[in-house]
Amino acid sequence: MVTRIGGLASGMDIDSLVEKLMSAEKAPLNKLYQQKQKYEWQRDAYRDVNKQLASFDKFLLDEMTLQRDFYKKSATSSHDAVSVTANTSASGTLQIDKIDQLATAGNRVGLVAESNRAKTTTLKSLGVTGDANGKIDIKMKVLQNDGSMKEVTKTFKTSDTIESVVAGLNKDTGLNAFYDEATGQFSLTTQATGKGVKYGDHEGVSAYLETGQELFSKLGFTSSDPSDPNYANVLAKGGQDAKLTVNGAEITRSSNTFDINGFNVTLKDKYSDSKPITLTATTDADAMIDKIKKFVETYNGLVASLNSLTSEKKYRDFLPLTEEQKADMEEKDIEKWEEKAKSGMLRSDPIVRNALSSMRGIMYEKGGSNNALFDTLSEMGITTTKSYLEGGKLEIDEEKLRAAITADPQAVSDTFTKSLENGNGGIVQKLRGSIKNSVATIEKKAGKTTMTEQNYSIGKSLIGVDDRIAAWKVKLENIEKRYWKQFAAMEQAINKANQQSSMFMQGGGF
Repeated sequence: MVTRIGGLASGMDIDSLVEKLMSAEKAPLNKLYQQKQKYEWQRDAYRDVNKQLASFDKFLLDEMTLQRDFYKKSATSSHDAVSVTANTSASGTLQIDKIDQLATAGNRVGLVAESNRAKTTTLKSLGVTGDANGKIDIKMKVLQNDGSMKEVTKTFKTSDTIESVVAGLNKDTGLNAFYDEATGQFSLTTQATGKGVKYGDHEGVSAYLETGQELFSKLGFTSSDPSDPNYANVLAKGGQDAKLTVNGAEITRSSNTFDINGFNVTLKDKYSDSKPITLTATTDADAMIDKIKKFVETYNGLVASLNSLTSEKKYRDFLPLTEEQKADMEEKDIEKWEEKAKSGMLRSDPIVRNALSSMRGIMYEKGGSNNALFDTLSEMGITTTKSYLEGGKLEIDEEKLRAAITADPQAVSDTFTKSLENGNGGIVQKLRGSIKNSVATIEKKAGKTTMTEQNYSIGKSLIGVDDRIAAWKVKLENIEKRYWKQFAAMEQAINKANQQSSMFMQGGGF
């Protein structure tokens, strides 16, 4: 350890002198810190590019990938007995000549004994015994919307009330239960419509019991036909299918809502007028144009942002500030300085330029089917702007685009949304592939937050700078020790000279 001796003998401010000398010696270390800061700023600039690319990719995934989100049709009905929407497969018109009957749900009503009609009456009070533990297991078959009979199980206790049985039957069974304590009527209705199945000698059964007869007998679901005791197991019947005539063909459906030739039909009422109900499907051109406009706007925003990064001015005289420099500056001045110091981190950067070039190239490629009227963006009125300064932004000839949608909406949709097949596909899928490659390239250069510095090139450069910084810190410590050692030796020499001079004068030489 070097003893630090102030300038008592020389009268010099040794601390200040050493500080100034070390300030000059620190110049190489400061350059290393500045280089490290530049690497960090460049890394962050690259990662910001990846955030922008990921945001655009998410937009493509959420709003442009699926045909059903892009290509929409609207439908109208000539009579309010039918409401209708359309999917992309609907085309032209469909005629409903008449509606003979609507689909209805099966139901049945039991009658609770008059002495126990309060909804708080327990099952035990109704006379339900259950098993040795007072548990009541119910197993039923209930009609579902797809026409199948689903097995449903429920468990109650003799301490449960009529009200809690209603709540239990209304949950995840496919049944709607209702109880009116004023009249003692316990109603069960299936949520699904349709005529149901044959159960024993009974047609049109939509819910029946397999186990749990004791409970439902106390709720009044008993046989009304002494010759058929199994009728007590029928919990709901009497539903019916919808019957209608479409384009001259008689059809039945178990639900009042169904799809036919791409038309999503909902029957509201019976219909028997001489004039058929006409359903008409048309392409929603406005919705498609709005979707394409949003795509162009989002794409142009990305292009503008990335172009600004690659053309951003570089201020070479504005180097990263050292901690000593920041200590002498106001916060607002630091922000203004660093804004210029950070500028141009990706100027003329080949990775970002290649990302832009790849996306621009895709805009000229075929994106749909070769058998369509058109399969490129330019053929439907979407081209790059004439100004090269805009870096490949897109613009829309809306009149030409609307004409393309009118002529072949499927071709327009395919040009954007067609899935990749053997490397070929719509514009959106190609863009997503290009973005994926660009993101991967940038990650090799600048990594991502979950990576260690050893896994990307800028990170390795940062490790190298940190090693050099550590070495310089050791070197500077040794230099500072040397300066103090030299000044200490000077002070000792001066002090010794002063002592000798004092002794000489005390000796009375004159």
